Amino acid sequence: MGKRSRTETVVAILQAFLKERTWKQAELARHVGVGVDVLRRHLIELEDSGLPLAHEKEHPHIYWSVPKGWFPGAVLFESETVPVLLRQLLRLPRSKAREQLIRTILDAAPRPSPAVPAVLTAQWTQPEEEFLARIEDAQANKVALEIKYRSTNHPEGRWRHVSIQRVVVGPPARFVAYHHEVEKLGWFRVDNVLRVIEDASTSFQRVDPAEVETMLSQSVDGFCRGDAILCSFFVRDPEARWVEHNLPVSINPERVPGGTRFTTTTAGVLRLARYVVGLGSAARAETPELASQVSELARGALEASRSEVVTCR
Repeated sequence: MGKRSRTETVVAILQAFLKERTWKQAELARHVGVGVDVLRRHLIELEDSGLPLAHEKEHPHIYWSVPKGWFPGAVLFESETVPVLLRQLLRLPRSKAREQLIRTILDAAPRPSPAVPAVLTAQWTQPEEEFLARIEDAQANKVALEIKYRSTNHPEGRWRHVSIQRVVVGPPARFVAYHHEVEKLGWFRVDNVLRVIEDASTSFQRVDPAEVETMLSQSVDGFCRGDAILCSFFVRDPEARWVEHNLPVSINPERVPGGTRFTTTTAGVLRLARYVVGLGSAARAETPELASQVSELARGALEASRSEVVTCR
């Protein structure tokens, strides 16, 4: 046999175990191109270094093997799981990271490559592409952030110190965070974030998970303001059956003569009112606060429409 360097021998051994999980010692020596004694010495060194090798004597042979799924420095997916993995990736919002993962999987997949279904999903915005991963990491690692955030009152952005409590992927992607300046929880949209900086000078503020869950349950479409109040509205048939499957928040439906009554306790009354207004004459607000918001929105829309008609003339 030709003489091989130690590095070449070790690489050949690892490549052999990537190809086959179990080898007879004599066959592996021939495959690698070294003597049995040299091979055994390398195998023992690799085992002592942490390689998950196991050997078993079965006269007259000795078998060496690695665990199922072993793959150094990576995660090994069985070929039958590749279509499942692709299917899950294709259901995510489109992003550069998603497309790169799909290409990597298809390039490494057994031939012929699995068929890729045509699945249409939303496209991440540029801020979501740039900042969402950093926001998720800050929440997971309990690190406070300083963010430059654009709002209606500050369209050019204003710096805020926040401790991320929950990330809601959406789309649109949002997060619930403790706002240090006002000392309370708030909703933020990732696509309104202009810059993100790790804030080493501010301690991460952990909020009681029950308080965070309460805010999530009482919000409507990422909106939560003031105290949560009981809201109820009625939707006639047949529109009620469509509404039951297209609600902006978890709402309890109750079948009543002629339609369905929807009831919830929420701090997002304005957003709920906008939804009810959008149902037109099919819906009727039944609680005072919701009815007041619905009337105000409808009146404003009607006045704006009349003004537009006069201007066009």
